[in-house]
Amino acid sequence: MNSMLAEPMDSKIAKTYRLLMVDDDSTIRDNLKEYLLNYHQADYQLEVEEASTADAAIELLKEHPYDLIITDINLPDQDGFYILQEAAHIQPGIKRALITAYDLDSYIEMAKTEKVYNIIVKTAPFNFPEFSAVVDNLLLPEQAFGLEKYLDNPSLFKQIEIHSSHGIMAAQAELQQFFESHQVPEIDALAVVMVEAITNAVYHSAKLPDGSLRYEKGEVIEALTSEETVSITYGRDDEKLGVSICDKGGTMTADEILFWLERNISGKSLMDTHGRGIYLIHRLTDRVIINLAKNKRTEFILLHYLEGTPHENKPLYINETA
Repeated sequence: MNSMLAEPMDSKIAKTYRLLMVDDDSTIRDNLKEYLLNYHQADYQLEVEEASTADAAIELLKEHPYDLIITDINLPDQDGFYILQEAAHIQPGIKRALITAYDLDSYIEMAKTEKVYNIIVKTAPFNFPEFSAVVDNLLLPEQAFGLEKYLDNPSLFKQIEIHSSHGIMAAQAELQQFFESHQVPEIDALAVVMVEAITNAVYHSAKLPDGSLRYEKGEVIEALTSEETVSITYGRDDEKLGVSICDKGGTMTADEILFWLERNISGKSLMDTHGRGIYLIHRLTDRVIINLAKNKRTEFILLHYLEGTPHENKPLYINETA
């Protein structure tokens, strides 16, 4: 997900996916299409078609099958949420994403209502490889797992296993040392993020048969079962630091994540006793990729750019697979 162009892909392709790109700015459409057709690294081929209005996009959806639609939110005739709603009605099962120059917070309520789990932001300069990775994750969400996908030729790559609640602070201390060694200025904010993310993975992933939590937050857990252990991977490449926090419960859903994000962003959560962790992770981290495999695993991938990528305009990346 770095900002450097990859080498064009020339390998033989086994499958073709069709993508519909909707944006009234022809320069944006042309640039994104060119990148996907010439630099998108994958074991499949992409066909990319374009539309500049909602009406044109809907007509194309009625005429041709697509695997994925990505639309700008602000169009001359309709908004992007309307297009995605129509796309799901015309072609059930189509993968959907929005792209915008504005922050996720402006659209979180609609994203929750319409079950839109990916909102790409237009940064300056535009991060084409990040966009490419989002497309890949939308088409093949089962391949979105693993920090190694998001680090290019990492110079450091380490793992931690948490086997008890005592391991939470030990892991946080190791991660804090990792950040300090790279002179990260937002070290206090990142420390908060790490504690929240690891604590949630330990205490919220293990559930009883009736669906209630097995452990109360803050409870001392001397030994987690093998199915309850939490894996942490961290590393860096030339432009960013990355941390993956993965549990084996797979109990979290995309709708649940959007529920808590919306409550915190809108201010409805003032009296809530939980649910703030996801919001803090979103607010205090440059990029968050959330990978969900029901009843198998939940992974939060947190990326912190050392320079070059703006901290504003947070995207939404949730990949959910069966």
